[in-house]
Amino acid sequence: MSKLILIIFTFTLTSFNNFVYADSKHDHQHSVIEAVAPYPTLDVEVLQDAKSGFNLIIKTTNFAFTPLSVNQANNGNEGHAHIYINDVKYRQYSPYFHLSNDLLLEGENEIRVTLNSNDHSELAINNSPITIQFEVMAMKGKSMKKEGHHGEHKDSHSHN
Repeated sequence: MSKLILIIFTFTLTSFNNFVYADSKHDHQHSVIEAVAPYPTLDVEVLQDAKSGFNLIIKTTNFAFTPLSVNQANNGNEGHAHIYINDVKYRQYSPYFHLSNDLLLEGENEIRVTLNSNDHSELAINNSPITIQFEVMAMKGKSMKKEGHHGEHKDSHSHN
């Protein structure tokens, strides 16, 4: 049986050549580093995958994914994203992520995406991390269906 997936968007901003790493330590206390002007923006588009789950597209402006610079010195608004699925961290080195049914629990699932610098510090504006958070509801026993659409999410901070 396949799963029925309902998307409930509650976006908040506080501030496939896909290599993904699941962090089993659950230590998500990263330092915060200020982004530089022009400040990055963050949006996530969720598209139903034809076979299973969904594809997340991380949309940014003023930010560059730099997978070859991970764990090196920070260099402005470049780095990677962290995707937290029910508080399990995945490093994301490109804008595309497959959110498979295997990563979701039955019921409510919390998804959070952050922009991170090369040293894994969370990029921030005025000390507020740049992040988007939303929920996905997964229920067994029905065919897969997506409800809703991506949430427009632009930087709402003042750029003084």
